[in-house]
Amino acid sequence: MYSKLVYNGNKFVSLMELSPSIRQNTILVNGFSKAYAMTGWRIGYVVAEEGIIKKIGAVIGHETSNLAAVSQYAALAAVTGDQACTEEMRQAYEKRLNDIYPLVCEIPGFELKNKPEGAFYMFPNVKKAVSLCGFETTEEFADKLLEEAHVAVVPGSAFGMSEHVRLSYATSLEDLKKAMSRMKEFVEKHM
Repeated sequence: MYSKLVYNGNKFVSLMELSPSIRQNTILVNGFSKAYAMTGWRIGYVVAEEGIIKKIGAVIGHETSNLAAVSQYAALAAVTGDQACTEEMRQAYEKRLNDIYPLVCEIPGFELKNKPEGAFYMFPNVKKAVSLCGFETTEEFADKLLEEAHVAVVPGSAFGMSEHVRLSYATSLEDLKKAMSRMKEFVEKHM
């Protein structure tokens, strides 16, 4: 989903590119929702050996009655059309990442060991911030952050990592800077 959204000189490498033997034993699942901003279209694709594709096709045909033709044409237009808008979107995400990463690192108790290399999320460990603020869980932290600072984050427990929160930078840089400032003020107020 995020193979086209890679930043700062990093390159996406699929397992299928590593060797012919790995390619034979790999099923690549991808979609158009993130790289082409087509979240509502719910369309994706699979790359695998022909025998596997036939079996997947048989199951999908019974499970979904296949995709609407308009969705298929939209996906085809996205992948075969001018990719300039996709690159512009990637560059915008990269700028947002590079601008807000240092701001996230300045928030007391937020720890990011590595700068994200792709997608449009950050996933800082906020265990110290939660503790500094006197909260028990990231869910409580996230609820109060939304209630008091009007900033929404997703508790990491939704992704199996309860000491983290997910921050999306899929909005304007201006709004992101305001959100980072509000989060910092929120933590400092509750310390």
